[in-house]
Amino acid sequence: MDKNLIAKDWKYLCQFLPRDLSELAKASGAVKRWRHVQNGEELLRIILAYAIEDLSLRNTAAWSSQTTLELKDPSVLHRLRKAPPLLERVLAHLLSQRLRAEPAQGAEFRINDATVLSIPGSTGTDWRLHAVYDPWQCRLRRIEVTDQQGGERLDRDRPRPGDIVCGDRGWARASGIHAVSEAGAYVLLRMHWQNIRLQDSQGQALDLEQTLKRAERGDTGTTVYVPLSGRPPVQARLLILPLPSEAASRNRQRLRRNAAKKGRTPSATALRLAGYFCLLDTLPEGLAPPETVLELYPIRWQIELFFKRCKGLLHFEHLRAFDPALVRTYCLAKLIEVALIQCLHEEAMAFSPWGVPRCRTPSA
Repeated sequence: MDKNLIAKDWKYLCQFLPRDLSELAKASGAVKRWRHVQNGEELLRIILAYAIEDLSLRNTAAWSSQTTLELKDPSVLHRLRKAPPLLERVLAHLLSQRLRAEPAQGAEFRINDATVLSIPGSTGTDWRLHAVYDPWQCRLRRIEVTDQQGGERLDRDRPRPGDIVCGDRGWARASGIHAVSEAGAYVLLRMHWQNIRLQDSQGQALDLEQTLKRAERGDTGTTVYVPLSGRPPVQARLLILPLPSEAASRNRQRLRRNAAKKGRTPSATALRLAGYFCLLDTLPEGLAPPETVLELYPIRWQIELFFKRCKGLLHFEHLRAFDPALVRTYCLAKLIEVALIQCLHEEAMAFSPWGVPRCRTPSA
């Protein structure tokens, strides 16, 4: 983001922010009493300067002195540690903003995915960023930051009836599929046989051998049921396509390589399944025939490109703190930067050369 948006055009950005920032800061526990910082707007400005400009605590304190706030390093650290609840509310407000327009007809396509974030010096998973992305409007719908214990689950999302929830293989779990179905929405997921049990119409385990043989003969669609303890099974459609020999060979080599890193040997079943592309969906046949489903799933890559843009352009992957509270503050402030860019983009797209007033209304 251009530095002028923080230094000179701050008031322009404030039109997208909640009007009651001071009350939100008090209610969320970000501040107990105002000292050198006089209101919520000044507090948020300091936090964004720290995260967006990638300033150190000392540089943030020096930057604040240029804005007549004159904070010291310990004061900046204290306020950053207390900021996450306030930033969560500001981010929720920004994600709900949209320019007034006619609502689009049809279902909403919601891509669920997560990306890994690491603290300085770490090569593993320390934090996860869970996102719901709308590819049609190129914008975030929901966001959540968790530590390494926060797994990928579809029940983090809150789809509306008729929406299509899309995800990769890690999201194909019975609990998430049931949660989406109970909300009246549909799932479109890459199939991972180790994560989920499938049954036939008789309540018996799906015959994998017969299903793969039918797929080899060109019968790609199979009606299956997803069981979950204490609930009636959800009817779904399993689509299986044999992969070309070159793609299947690459998948098997990757499977063997990953297993070798963990000191394991892949099973014969896993090696065989690596030669197939499997999708699981709950869309009605009349709404989306198999050909349509197979065309819809590649749209999922839009969220991968979104994560790549965030990490490449906004340096999102370089966490600058070890303290969990500071990590959450940094991540949430970066996400606010993303949301503000979305708001500015929508403002630019709706620009009227005739000076027609632009009205905004929060989404439902």
